Amino acid sequence: MSKPKKPDTEPSGRIAFDDRGNATWEWRTDTGTFSREIDTQRLKALQEAAAKDLASDSPTASDSGVDPYSSVDRPIAPEKPEASRRTLNDMRELSEQIKRARAKKKSLDQD
Repeated sequence: MSKPKKPDTEPSGRIAFDDRGNATWEWRTDTGTFSREIDTQRLKALQEAAAKDLASDSPTASDSGVDPYSSVDRPIAPEKPEASRRTLNDMRELSEQIKRARAKKKSLDQD
C-alpha cells in the first residue's frame, strides 16, 4: 500500500473553532489571511484534483483483469443439507414431554 502524497504547495487552509467549539475549516485567501467562505472556482478545482488523485492511486477492475461483480470466478460452496423442519405433530409431542417433566418435578418437590 502506498503512502499518501504530501502536497507540493502550501495547505489550503487551517482548522479553526467557532464560538460553540465546533471545528471548521478556514480557507487560505492570501498569505496569512483566512476566511470560512470559499469561491466556487476554487472548490471545483479542489474536487477535480482529488478525483484525479483517487483515479490514479486505485487500480480499477479492468486494470487487474478481475470483475468484482462477476460470480463466475468464485468457487461454488458445497450445498449444506437443509435441516428438516419440525412438524406440528413433533411440536405437540415436545409440548407433552415438557408438561410431563414439569408435573413429575412438581410432584417430587411436594413430597
